[in-house]
Amino acid sequence: HFYECTTSFQCISVGSEHDMRFLYCACAISSMLHNWSAINIAAATSYITSCKSYDGAFALIPGQEGHGGSTFCAVASLQLMGQLEHVLIRDRTWFWSLVRWCVARQIKGMQGRPNKNEDTCYSYWIGGVLSLLLQANASFENNSSNSNSNNNDGEQQSVSDHLLDLTSLKEYVLSCQTDMGGFSKTFGAAPDLLHSFYSLAWLSLSNSYNHNIHDDTDGDNDDRDNISLRQLD
Repeated sequence: HFYECTTSFQCISVGSEHDMRFLYCACAISSMLHNWSAINIAAATSYITSCKSYDGAFALIPGQEGHGGSTFCAVASLQLMGQLEHVLIRDRTWFWSLVRWCVARQIKGMQGRPNKNEDTCYSYWIGGVLSLLLQANASFENNSSNSNSNNNDGEQQSVSDHLLDLTSLKEYVLSCQTDMGGFSKTFGAAPDLLHSFYSLAWLSLSNSYNHNIHDDTDGDNDDRDNISLRQLD
């Protein structure tokens, strides 16, 4: 259950944090139910813009540092509410500032904010932000009077491919896959469900998952099922 708290949301009626995560959950639920009666879209949009950091990313609450997870929640919420173009895409300075911030998060894998270590989950959080931004930007340019009439989804994919070193990112994510099955947060750590989900989500998003993403010459691992066949035996 979600309860409105000012212009964001909290997860329980009393004593809970209220920040961008719960606003995104509320937007996702409203979208799935096709019922936006519980959300004041104008107020929610205002809250999201108030969480903008100096570098163009989004924080969990106003005044905090921008972060990959909260940035995804903010951008995805704007997209679900139909406000992404109005807030970010038409503001070209902010749009490119956020794109640059996302691209700068790549080491080999992705980090969630500056001066932090790589973490497989941010492959999706940051990759998802770039995907949403670039798709919305392509739609905006196609509909604008100054757009290139040849701009299409194929070109959009090409632009996205050039922003990140997808080969290095894929290699990092797959290096965190373990013999037990699943993916870990970082190389050498134990796997867990959260990082397994987001690793696979990014591999799917990057159009790599349905291709030969792992050279498994001995047949021990089946990446499609994200399990180690050796462990099953």
